[in-house]
This record gives sequence, C-alpha cells and structure tokens, in this order.
Amino acid sequence: MDQKNLEIRKRPKTYLIQEEGMVKEARGKKALVITDRKEQCAQCMAKGFCQMLGGGKEMLSEALNPVGAKADDIVLIGIPSGTVTKASMVVYMIPAIGLVGGAALGNYFGKLYSLNLDLSTIVGILAGIGISMIFVRLLSNVLSKRPSFQLEIIKIINPGETKP
Repeated sequence: MDQKNLEIRKRPKTYLIQEEGMVKEARGKKALVITDRKEQCAQCMAKGFCQMLGGGKEMLSEALNPVGAKADDIVLIGIPSGTVTKASMVVYMIPAIGLVGGAALGNYFGKLYSLNLDLSTIVGILAGIGISMIFVRLLSNVLSKRPSFQLEIIKIINPGETKP
C-alpha cells in the first residue's frame, strides 16, 4: 500500500462566529482581544467564556494565539463551529434530563413510600433541575479550559495598527 493513501488528513477548522478585534496584550500562547460588544453577545452560548468589561460597548476576551499576534494587531477571532453545538447540549439537554429524571424519581418514591404523588413529583422536579444546574456549572468550568471551547485568533488582519 502507498503511504500517501494511508495518511489521515485533518479537516480545516471552520468558525461559526467570527469577529474583528484588536490585541490588547499577548500572553504567550494566549492574547487579550478587545472587540465591540454586539447584540448577539446576549444570546451567545459561549458568553460565559468571555471576560466582560463593565457595561460599555467593548468586550475583552481571552483567545488562543496560534498565529503569534502582538499588541495593537487587528485580528480576526472565532469560535469553532462544534463549540456552539456542544455548549447547547450542555446548557439545554442536561437540565431537561434532570427535569424528566427528577419527575420520574419523585413519582417513584412517592408511590414507594405512599406519599402525595403530586408533591413528591414536584419535589423530584426541583431536585432534578437543581442537581442538573450544579452539574452544568461544573461541566462548564471543565470545558472552558479545553482549547476546543476557547476563542481563537484566526488571522492577523493588520499588524500593529490601532482600530478606529
């Protein structure tokens, strides 16, 4: 067999959300990037991964810096496509599973101990949602440290220029 045919080719990364910004500070393999805050930021699944600045129009985000951008470079940053899908699963599906599982367990224990089924189901739902939200928070903290869940500088647009 030919060695070239056995080579596994990595697909190029695609970015669902891309934004232009200016590097404020380069920190080794990461950089702080200033971007304009957009309305879509409020609905963004990854907003928890960004460090917000007060209530102003600018947002300060930490991004991976594989292109070696330096302070005052205008750059294009992005969130890898799969990140939004995975974050959606964590944020929406885990609480839904907690709700249904809590309701089922509350109903089961209500029947097992001859309790009021409505009350035991409601308590189960509240417990299931509460536990699932704690789990989402812990999982979010773990996932936010992975490179695949972090913003990335895609390219340098204008080296050393300041954004108007």
